[in-house]
Amino acid sequence: MLDRFFRMLMGNKARPRKDAGHGRLFPSRREQAAFRKLNVVAPLVSEANPPPVKVVTHSSSPLAAPPDKAIVCREAILGKDKRVAGYSLSLGYKINPRIRASSISIQRLYDKVLTRNLQNMGIQRLLVHRLAFVDVSASSLETSVLDEPQPQGIVYVVGTNTQLLANHEFSLAGLMRLKTLGYRIGLRAAAGEKSAMASFLEQADFLFIDIGNSDIPVISDQIEAALRQAPAIKFVATNIQTLEEYSVCAGLPFAYYQGPFITSREALDAPKVDAGRAKILDVLNRLRNEAELAELTGLLRQNLALSYKLLRYINSPGMGLIHPVVTLEQALIVLGRQKFYRWLTLLLFTSGKTPGLDWAVMENALIRARLAELFAQNDLSADERDELFVAGLFSLLDVVLSMPMDVVLKQVNLPPVVNEALLSQAGKYAPYLTLAIACEQSDSANIVALAQAIGQDIWRVNGLHLDAMLWAQQLGE
Repeated sequence: MLDRFFRMLMGNKARPRKDAGHGRLFPSRREQAAFRKLNVVAPLVSEANPPPVKVVTHSSSPLAAPPDKAIVCREAILGKDKRVAGYSLSLGYKINPRIRASSISIQRLYDKVLTRNLQNMGIQRLLVHRLAFVDVSASSLETSVLDEPQPQGIVYVVGTNTQLLANHEFSLAGLMRLKTLGYRIGLRAAAGEKSAMASFLEQADFLFIDIGNSDIPVISDQIEAALRQAPAIKFVATNIQTLEEYSVCAGLPFAYYQGPFITSREALDAPKVDAGRAKILDVLNRLRNEAELAELTGLLRQNLALSYKLLRYINSPGMGLIHPVVTLEQALIVLGRQKFYRWLTLLLFTSGKTPGLDWAVMENALIRARLAELFAQNDLSADERDELFVAGLFSLLDVVLSMPMDVVLKQVNLPPVVNEALLSQAGKYAPYLTLAIACEQSDSANIVALAQAIGQDIWRVNGLHLDAMLWAQQLGE
């Protein structure tokens, strides 16, 4: 039955062809076991009667359960301006590398589940000003698997190069077909393939270079060779682990940067908080201690920069006020204590003397905070959801301030339940925040367990995740 399913997936009229990577058509028993494991978290519906696809066009629309239930995880990709330019999107699944090295059938199944989930999530909502970098197998180029998402903003990152070269004619035709449809193409650089990959580079818009496995002379050689073949190609540095590695890459002709360096916790040696942030922390603490309006206004008047930012924010078009607010007292009344608290917390990310990657870290924190809040919308009160949102924001404040979390929390007076979630990953808020953080990682088994613990369906997690990403993007525009 399993073999018959694979034949149906590949197409009954398709000409039998050996697996380019392993010289066989059907998977081994080990790979069949891998398929069954994948199919548990990502069941594929019958191709004979596919259900209608409902694309969500805005975040307030009701979500339709997609046919394929699998977690889609994200990793931010930064541009030259140190802000998020796009996301690498993949199925949250531990054995991704093994899937990529397995039979054609499993590779195509993986790509079908991923692209269908992206389509059913309404990924296009996110791609007006962003890119989605989607890893796919070369074996899928000969199929219509990749045609489901609309092409705007989609970059198919194709691997591996050995598969491309083994099926040169079919692979090149597949790339050209996708380009004609409007998709953009990414390839991965590999040593010793310069001349063989020339025809593929001509079709590529992006070249991904793993800086973790190469030194600078090798990287420079790869860049120069690619530019000779494709002068307009853009380079993406991947596997950047530390800020030091990022600084090196920033000096090379890379246009995009990917890796865990964005939220890495380096040199957390409890430095002194700068004066601007110290004043914001003071106001936050007064707010938490129920300071009166007059006291808060007095603090703001002592800080001209903060007063200016508040009035500019309250009178921004997004606030939708009919008449302009001209006094600090009015601004605080219109905004309200909770929204004022949230606004001040966001300023902690962007008020430092050396912003660095603070904007990118802030967007990640906003997604965490909003996603945790959405997960709890049916379980917690409005006040509790506000506290949960603050916990999500503070979960990355230690990265921005370059100090340990326990030291950060000594600077500001937060509710014990928030401290418990941040320091011990325990308490009432921890399950929601932990699930929001897990959506940044590629471990679907953990995500599924966390989702079940708070009564969330997998497809619902995907929809809320995209809503949170879109909300954070719009907030930063």
